[in-house]
Amino acid sequence: VRSEESSGRSSTAGAREYWRGSVMIVTDDAHPHITFQDKSRVKRNVLEKSGRYREVHAFRLHAERGCTFWRFNLEIELGATQQRIAYRINKGPAIGFWIPARGEAMNIMFHSCNGFSASVHPDDFSGPDPLWRDVLNKHQMRPFHVMLGGGDQIYMDAAMHECTLFARWTQMKNAEHKATAPFTSEMQEELEFFWLNRYAMWFSQGLFAMAASQIPMVNMWDDHDIMDGFGSYPHSFMSNYVFAGLGAVAFKYYMLFQHQSVVAETEKAEPSWLLGASPGPYINQLSRSVFLWLGGGRKVALLALDCRTERLRESIVSEKTYDLVFERLHEEIVKGETRHLIVLLGVPIAYPRLNFLENVLSSRVIEPVKALGRIGKLGGFVNKFDGGVEVLDDLDDHWTAKHHKDERNWFIQELQDLAAEKSVRITILSGDVHLAAVGQFYTTKRFGPVSKDRDHRYMPNVISSAIVNTPPPNMLADALQRRNKVHRLDEETEEHMIPLFDTEVDGGRRANKFLMPRRNWCGIRE
Repeated sequence: VRSEESSGRSSTAGAREYWRGSVMIVTDDAHPHITFQDKSRVKRNVLEKSGRYREVHAFRLHAERGCTFWRFNLEIELGATQQRIAYRINKGPAIGFWIPARGEAMNIMFHSCNGFSASVHPDDFSGPDPLWRDVLNKHQMRPFHVMLGGGDQIYMDAAMHECTLFARWTQMKNAEHKATAPFTSEMQEELEFFWLNRYAMWFSQGLFAMAASQIPMVNMWDDHDIMDGFGSYPHSFMSNYVFAGLGAVAFKYYMLFQHQSVVAETEKAEPSWLLGASPGPYINQLSRSVFLWLGGGRKVALLALDCRTERLRESIVSEKTYDLVFERLHEEIVKGETRHLIVLLGVPIAYPRLNFLENVLSSRVIEPVKALGRIGKLGGFVNKFDGGVEVLDDLDDHWTAKHHKDERNWFIQELQDLAAEKSVRITILSGDVHLAAVGQFYTTKRFGPVSKDRDHRYMPNVISSAIVNTPPPNMLADALQRRNKVHRLDEETEEHMIPLFDTEVDGGRRANKFLMPRRNWCGIRE
């Protein structure tokens, strides 16, 4: 189930508000149809007369390889109380999802990193289901109206091993041959087959699939939805034919499965899209940020910023696209009516600095060690793409990386100006780092004490990761804690992490109160 305009967005006409969304099914059989009704157990003819039962016709969104993507568009008027909407496809079992009451903000579930890295043994963590079971249990007690995916909803890194032609390309030793190798039709066919089947498997099995059928979703992608580190390798390497082809394949299936949409869909057809100014450097498509309302009319807004499609090693979003984003925010957010803007960024923006490690791993001192890695003497120390240090692309991904410092500071200052002008609270959601934490920006104490409810510079960055993937070892989290200190963004703003985690998951006391290296997800409710 996807939230399209109000599980996702509320549209208001006078005192009436509507939830807009869609249901998608991928088939290899005859044309399906969907029926939906509210939770009341009454006969069909009574429901039809009261307008509480409807048959919805599908339209064919896309077809390939004997599969057809059918989308059913739904529009439901919100009532005085939250409603459970039941739907069934081809007379199958009824499945239900919840929509909020008129004027009510949505109950939100946020997650990221919904898969395992290639080096992880899923059985060591009882597979991907444990935390999704927890989500569904909480959903039964107090329903979520929307599920926000903060990046890495699926891990596609296995293509490096399971796609023969692509694997051969990653294993090329000659950098010039790798850079000039063509993206052949055979390689495209292989990758598309892999992407289609990987998505179909991941979105139809296990408790994540069950949650996705019961809680409408709004997603934003990150690197693993494409390939580990995509966009953060040097331009001399990223600008090759194979990566361009890989990016196009990943974008196509991301749109189909995570947005129930196609590349050709425009802002006019779906107003929640916030398209970039020009195509990305390695994915020849406009970036697709999302702006929508999370219930309560214009009470709560969401900006999910696409930080991957335009990404370069030196920048995350282009200046012209930033102009379009802030134009939209200033246009849509209403002072006195919009109380909360949630900004979804895949990678944390308030987080301990890793500059020391970044400087060491990118310096000439490390070159002899990298040479040993390239000839296979150091296991996974260097990556298979450009021969660089394996973790350096992760460091370059961070907003706090030296390449992105100026862009980061400018972005936060623009959000502060928006918060001051519109009197709106801004909260940032992030994932990526496989641990739970909360960073914060706030007015520096030299201006005197400013209460959080009056501080337009106060912005928490809630970090929730990973719902499936392995957490980092305690030793790494403790090392990051030692890097945590009060930083000054500018003359008016300070930032640091908030000590939240006093208690371990087994009830014991924790020494590291700032960073919790355990699998986790986040619930947001009024």
